[in-house]
Amino acid sequence: MVVGGGPGGVLLTYLLARGGASVTLLESRHDFARRFRGDTLAPGVLEYLDTLGLARPLLDEVPHTRSDAFRWHTAERTWTLVDYRGASRRFPFYALIPQASFLPWLAERARAHGAQIHMGARFSALRHDPDDPAGRVCGVAYSVDAVRHELDAALVVGADGRNSKVRAASGLAATELGASLDILWHAFPRRADDPSYSGLDLFGTPTGSVALLDQGRDWQLGWTIRAGSLPEVRAQGIGALRAAAVGVLPWLEGRLDDLADVADLTLLPVRITTVERWTRPGLVLLGDAAHVVSPVGGNGINLALADAADLANRLIGPLRRTPPDPAQLDDAAAGLEAARRPAVEREQRGQVRTERLAAQRIASGDAGPPEALRALTRVPGFARLAGRRARVEVPAPVPVIAAGAP
Repeated sequence: MVVGGGPGGVLLTYLLARGGASVTLLESRHDFARRFRGDTLAPGVLEYLDTLGLARPLLDEVPHTRSDAFRWHTAERTWTLVDYRGASRRFPFYALIPQASFLPWLAERARAHGAQIHMGARFSALRHDPDDPAGRVCGVAYSVDAVRHELDAALVVGADGRNSKVRAASGLAATELGASLDILWHAFPRRADDPSYSGLDLFGTPTGSVALLDQGRDWQLGWTIRAGSLPEVRAQGIGALRAAAVGVLPWLEGRLDDLADVADLTLLPVRITTVERWTRPGLVLLGDAAHVVSPVGGNGINLALADAADLANRLIGPLRRTPPDPAQLDDAAAGLEAARRPAVEREQRGQVRTERLAAQRIASGDAGPPEALRALTRVPGFARLAGRRARVEVPAPVPVIAAGAP
């Protein structure tokens, strides 16, 4: 049983179904139309999908853009901070694929392998085994159109995001690690004569940064602001944000006139959180439910997908047995946390440092990247090395999963 139809939840559902296990996914929304969510699939993730026979069809069938570098621009110069061309021989780029396209594409393949996917299914409570001294989780209660349902499960996987209701119901506590920035997002249509960029670009201004993501038919524009400063930004008005964007991207002149108020933008409160444990008997968390990461590096989605791949490898054997052994399922859940937590925490520590430096840069009015990064970019080969080090490693699928048809 998987609760939450984000990238980690849908991939896990697909992998378990492909491997021959019985799996049900509950998604609270009636569709997968998610905007301003992580959509950057890393080279290592694309390599993993390729082992499943999915990468080529995905890239052929789903509209996307590709980024081979992350660049920071100021009025004076451009720094290439990360170059992904050495990160993979087969996929030397990040693929920018909106979740609204990626998730239904993958969900259809999960259904083809027999997965049950219930949309509009709102999780309401965990069910516990009354005969188990540890109060083992044995299923969930949920509602569809206000009608209550209950479903038994050998294992419940909470994959329902940063505000996870499954995590809250389990009593597992999340601790904030100290994010320093928030982001205001806006999307607008791309025109044929618009300039070309790397696909992942940051434009420094004395009052913050403007991120530009190439979505193919659309651009996504993101204004970085100090965490918690939205009231001040509202007081300054939308004109200040428009001026900041046009100041670094002059071709936007007139393109943002439809923005009448800061309320027209979508606020992403950046969070970096850790959870004391990812498991309870009969329950495991993954992705943002277990560890929220900052958009810095664009790897939140990739860490969730790596969680799902690792957990599927561990669960598929026990779940194919009738009935599944609860102790083996709990061991699989514990194994996920032991294997994945160190990599996640390394990513989070780096993000905390990066965000603090960015907040200091905003306070000082410096439009460029932190001085340490500027110095490193002068080292020959640094950007390529950074691209290889930024790889998200995904464990190869176990044979029973790998052998399945895409």
